[in-house]
Amino acid sequence: MPRKSLKKSVNSHIALCYVRLSWTKDESDANSPERQRSNIELVCQQNGWIPEWYEDVDGHKTGTKEKNRPGWLALKARLSDADVIALVANDLSRLHRKGWRVGDLLDFVDEHDVRLVLAAPGKQLDFSTPQGRIIAQLSAIFDEWYAIDISQRSKDMISHRKRQGKTVGRPPFGTKRNKSGYLVESDEGAWYMPDGTFLAGSENQVPDEGAIWRRYFKAAEFVLKTYAEGKLGIEAIAYKMQIEGWAFRDRYGNPSPFEGDDVRRIVANWPEYGGFVSKERARERHPLDYPIEDIVLNPERAVFELPLLYRVGRVRLERTTKKTADESINIDTYPYPLNGITYCYHCEQLAAHHTNPKLRSRLGGKGRKKQPRYRHRPGVKCGTTNRSVRREIYERDFARLLKLLTVDTSQVDLMAELAVQSVKAQAADETDFEQEKRAAIARCRRRIEAARHLYEDGDLTREEYLRRKDQNEREIAHWETRTTETEKIALELALCLEAIDKINQLWDISDDEDKQGMARNLFSYIVYDLDIQRIVDFRLKPWADRFVTLRAALYEDPEGKENPSSEAQGEGTHVTLTGLEPVSSP
Repeated sequence: MPRKSLKKSVNSHIALCYVRLSWTKDESDANSPERQRSNIELVCQQNGWIPEWYEDVDGHKTGTKEKNRPGWLALKARLSDADVIALVANDLSRLHRKGWRVGDLLDFVDEHDVRLVLAAPGKQLDFSTPQGRIIAQLSAIFDEWYAIDISQRSKDMISHRKRQGKTVGRPPFGTKRNKSGYLVESDEGAWYMPDGTFLAGSENQVPDEGAIWRRYFKAAEFVLKTYAEGKLGIEAIAYKMQIEGWAFRDRYGNPSPFEGDDVRRIVANWPEYGGFVSKERARERHPLDYPIEDIVLNPERAVFELPLLYRVGRVRLERTTKKTADESINIDTYPYPLNGITYCYHCEQLAAHHTNPKLRSRLGGKGRKKQPRYRHRPGVKCGTTNRSVRREIYERDFARLLKLLTVDTSQVDLMAELAVQSVKAQAADETDFEQEKRAAIARCRRRIEAARHLYEDGDLTREEYLRRKDQNEREIAHWETRTTETEKIALELALCLEAIDKINQLWDISDDEDKQGMARNLFSYIVYDLDIQRIVDFRLKPWADRFVTLRAALYEDPEGKENPSSEAQGEGTHVTLTGLEPVSSP
């Protein structure tokens, strides 16, 4: 039975909307999230709710579990908040495919006075009635059985295909499956355009006179032959593929420049190219755990020559053995303070040019303790000449950036004045809001006092008195937590100034792990140019957005012209440093 519920405030208006894509068998399934959103939006419009979206649509997200659904976990943490009035999903199976989980969810929404609404036509249920809850439980039981049945059928199908010598999953790069289900050469490819970009298409349709057709199968063959020679490593082969204009086909069918991971995937699939069907997936099959003599290739099913594939396997085994031996040597390493938030400037330019955020790449901290360096992501060619920078050079430049952001105590009043000026246009609205806030709180208190008098006179039961008291106290708490825009700006400014000052004071005396935490708490990302060894761009965390605009205003010279050393763009969250001198190497 549902537990005693906590009544929502009259100002609750947020509907948490959940979308999940469980399985993609064909193109029609890819439209499932769009259909779910359309149905949910219609329900929100009909009820006057503001939708707040949570989605798990990136790949297979099973409804039998929760840990693989970050969107659902975030929604679940938000579900008990006072401003949430409803949970909306397309149907019950989008939420869970476990009977006991659905039962817990029904009790939870009842306890917190949240409406559970299903948006799909013909799926609506009244969960407040015993009949609705029984139907929900029965539906959950059938959904759970369906998930188990599909899993068993899928495992049986995979075992049957493997017994026939057929692979499962996506075919290895450069291949496709024929009507019988066996791997054959793929005729797909991409055009290498004169400007260095790739264009998907067919060999018979030439998009430009200078375009070069590159088959994916030939690209895979080139990688295998180069790797089998044993002279070049994974990253070096990726560079070679980029220079010679070969494209890799990503999981969505789009051509993209080769990276080290793409070469690694091709090399790891050498048994599959030879018609071998293993129990494990290629990425889970470690060379040391799977001896080459146990891998028997099938010449009738192979798409490449068997001697070539065996050479690839032997080279991979030798390199893995050597790498394992090298890793056994104790290398004194430590966390790099700016690791994980630093991006390459040239890759940023490339990503903006191609409108492809996947081309962005981070600089990672690698190397022995005696020679620490921030290094470019391997296997990526973006135009930069230098591939790394010494740690002390980069972190010295970062320390200078912190000092530029630090505000002198004499300038705090000026920044406060700038903050006030930035919200003058909202002053009238805020005055009205404050009056409305005071009036609403006073009205709630009068209601509580009136209910108390009615209870004392015997005109009201104790249960009704407590209900009215609780409802009005909730509304008072809601109004008291709401603040004006000016108060928000003042709080954000104070927090940001305090964080900047604290990180400046503690940076030189903190260990690397603490430095890493402080940097990630303040900066969303930093863009570094390896060629000129200088920070050229950065973005602060969203809570420090306003600080960038106000701080930039302090760089104006006496004549009112903006100093070129700091340039605020957009809404003040994006700053480009164009006047900082590069830090020279000692």
